[in-house]
Amino acid sequence: MPTLPFEIITIILLMLPTETLVKFQCVCRAWRDLIRDSMFIKEHLQIRASKGKGYLLYVPMAHDTGRAFKLLCERTFEQVLEIDIPFQPVEMSLIIIGSCNGLLCLSDTERFGTTIYLCNPYIRRYRVIDHPITGVVGSSNPRNDSITLGFGYYDKTNDYKIIRVVAPSDEHDDYLDLSSEHHEIAQNTKVEVYSSIINSWKNVEVESFQWSMFDVKSELVVCDSIHWKAFCRDTNKDVLVILAFHLGNETFQQIKLPNYDVDEEDWLEYVGLYKGNLSLFLFHQVDHQHPWQEQCCYLWVMKEYGVDSSWTKTLTITVDPGIVRPLVFTRDDEMIFADADQDLVVCHFDSSTAKIVRVEEKGYLNFATYVDSLVLLEG
Repeated sequence: MPTLPFEIITIILLMLPTETLVKFQCVCRAWRDLIRDSMFIKEHLQIRASKGKGYLLYVPMAHDTGRAFKLLCERTFEQVLEIDIPFQPVEMSLIIIGSCNGLLCLSDTERFGTTIYLCNPYIRRYRVIDHPITGVVGSSNPRNDSITLGFGYYDKTNDYKIIRVVAPSDEHDDYLDLSSEHHEIAQNTKVEVYSSIINSWKNVEVESFQWSMFDVKSELVVCDSIHWKAFCRDTNKDVLVILAFHLGNETFQQIKLPNYDVDEEDWLEYVGLYKGNLSLFLFHQVDHQHPWQEQCCYLWVMKEYGVDSSWTKTLTITVDPGIVRPLVFTRDDEMIFADADQDLVVCHFDSSTAKIVRVEEKGYLNFATYVDSLVLLEG
């Protein structure tokens, strides 16, 4: 090896698995500095992602099995690894806000949105971000405030960002409901952005925040923007829209939903990513009086981002015995959901087939797509 040019050594190292590179930091100072270099980490991640080796990561929201994350093979759904998180949260009810390039954004039910963790469980590196809620006009008690989080990566600046939207609320919730309850519209909403590069927060000035956040968290990044469902006041009624926050210019954009009520009414909406496009999965809540009745669901795809007229109803799928809770879109153009039997089911859109995923479920499962990486090693 000493006779090889360093450029050749670099190419060889880029081809190695993440866990091997972590160990190889001990070989010599030159290798350690190379493996921790931000450009090396970025290129290694791109190579790993191009090989298509991805995982589904999950952790129960209420669990008693320690601080373990489970990694499932994205193709077979078999467990391939169990990873302990390298920190001790206040509450064991961890919530996955988002997963991007091997980096997780986490919070918990006790201090949701005020204590946030950035963690790479594969290399056991993490960062604790304590950021109390202050300066929200009209807020008498911060614990009652409505909090929405988003997490994403902006490639042009190599920056991982957390977005926190806080609106004052007079209603006290005894528990954090992650089923995306409708938050009341607040005139004094505060928007803040955390940058991993400078490791600090800043306020984002919004002249008129006219939306009420529906989702409490999101990792859905399309065209450098994070997306949530939200309500917008239109004359005397609230209209459901998709709210996008651009990670580069840090501004909001509203996207209208397609006119899907022409088929039926009382749909529930789940926003995801299908074949690289912003997508909308429509389903009806399971009728508990007829829980075994087949359910017809639709997948709408926005063919041209930001163009409302490009929404296209792409797929019609029949699901038996119905959907209770969508969980995650996978990179293989599938979706995992909980059915009326509380089984986890993977539905492959292209073939319109479904099969049960056998995982040990305890409480409310958090799912995210995941790929191992060296991100955060340089920090």
